[in-house]
Amino acid sequence: MALRSDQLAQLQQAIGYHFKAIDYLQEALTHSTYAYEHRHENLANNERLEFLGDAVLDLAISDFLFRKPEQHDEGFMTKTRALLVCENCLAMQAGRLHLGDLLLLGRGEESTGGRGKPSNLANAMEALLGAIYLDGGFEQVREIIARLFTPSLKQAVAGKIIHDYKSRLLEMVQATRGGSQVRFVILDEQGPVHAREFTAGVEVDDQLIAQGSGSSKKEAEQQAAAAAIERLECDRQECRVID
Repeated sequence: MALRSDQLAQLQQAIGYHFKAIDYLQEALTHSTYAYEHRHENLANNERLEFLGDAVLDLAISDFLFRKPEQHDEGFMTKTRALLVCENCLAMQAGRLHLGDLLLLGRGEESTGGRGKPSNLANAMEALLGAIYLDGGFEQVREIIARLFTPSLKQAVAGKIIHDYKSRLLEMVQATRGGSQVRFVILDEQGPVHAREFTAGVEVDDQLIAQGSGSSKKEAEQQAAAAAIERLECDRQECRVID
């Protein structure tokens, strides 16, 4: 089963790159379990592209950090790069592109929630970058990495990147003297069972502060918490919306 042309077109539009050899993109989205179940078709899985994309991403992020005018030292750059290329950060990038909806998975992997597994999403994100590199060269993939990762890069350099946004939000709000309360609510669920899209909201003292979406409730809540952190300013007295 190949992905439909309209699905591939939507993804290419989202990343801002159109493949000359569409087989690279198809390969990037093919999990090893699917390739094994369809081995009579001699399909390539995305593991080799993942390996390549990992190296391409490391180089691109290293280059961005090296060229920053602040000229950070090697230790700082190493730690910052690690924040950006870790599984959680890559899975979040994949979630924004809805790669989980497009993955070709084996039946067993599908039935155990493979579309929402951070490892599958992170691997697919790296494979996608590897595919772009093969199809268009380093400058093309570097531009796409810059567009996708610059917001996270700025946060990481400023020391603001957090991977457990829910815990950080709870710490912020609970530090107020007023005893404010945080509550996460699922606002919406759409799509078939195997490709669910959840929308979560964050309420602080019964006021809806922010929303986020993802292919699992956990991911949607993390995205909502991240958005709430950007909107809130908390001191010992209270939390205020700063939009």
